[in-house]
Amino acid sequence: MVTVMPYERCVHYRHGKLDGVLEPGKHRFWGLGHDLVPVDVRVQLFDVRPQEVPTSDGITVKVSASARTQVVDPVAFHEFTEDPHGFVYDAVKTWIRTTVHALNLDEVIAGITVDQTPTEVASAAAAVGLEITGFGVRDVLIPGEIRRATEDLVTTRQRSHIALEQARTDVAVLRALANSAKVLEDHPALAAVRLAETAATHGGTVIIERPIA
Repeated sequence: MVTVMPYERCVHYRHGKLDGVLEPGKHRFWGLGHDLVPVDVRVQLFDVRPQEVPTSDGITVKVSASARTQVVDPVAFHEFTEDPHGFVYDAVKTWIRTTVHALNLDEVIAGITVDQTPTEVASAAAAVGLEITGFGVRDVLIPGEIRRATEDLVTTRQRSHIALEQARTDVAVLRALANSAKVLEDHPALAAVRLAETAATHGGTVIIERPIA
């Protein structure tokens, strides 16, 4: 009597020949020559550690990826290769290298977007009985000196933007003052009133002498 759990399947061999795949539940066998290979079919997280790869402009970066995998063909998972996850791991490494080689540093920094599992990775997974239910680039690490230079460039751009806005404000203020000065020059009485208002605001007194006709 053999019990197959809900999260597994058992590849059944009889006298060295494939006899089928056992689904969850209890199974009774008679006679000799039965071999059972349990296979875990739960979803598993699959990580590829950072790979050092040069970009198209010669800057070496580190890129890692992750995926969710699940066994959908227990026979292929057991028979195709001794290390099915290693087989897929190698396919992901190859994809990372090919992808990064085709991008320059700015494109890599902007982000490597993956809308769906790359064909070559999906094909490798299918060959070993795996289905990839989620795939993406996890981390992109650039050299420290390049990162610092990029941060300095961003800071410089921000400072230049602030300085430009300040300069525009100063020009606007000067234009307003020039216009005000022209108005006061053309209207002396208005200038006197303005002077009196300013003095009164600061607690002073202004004596305006008017010429005797």
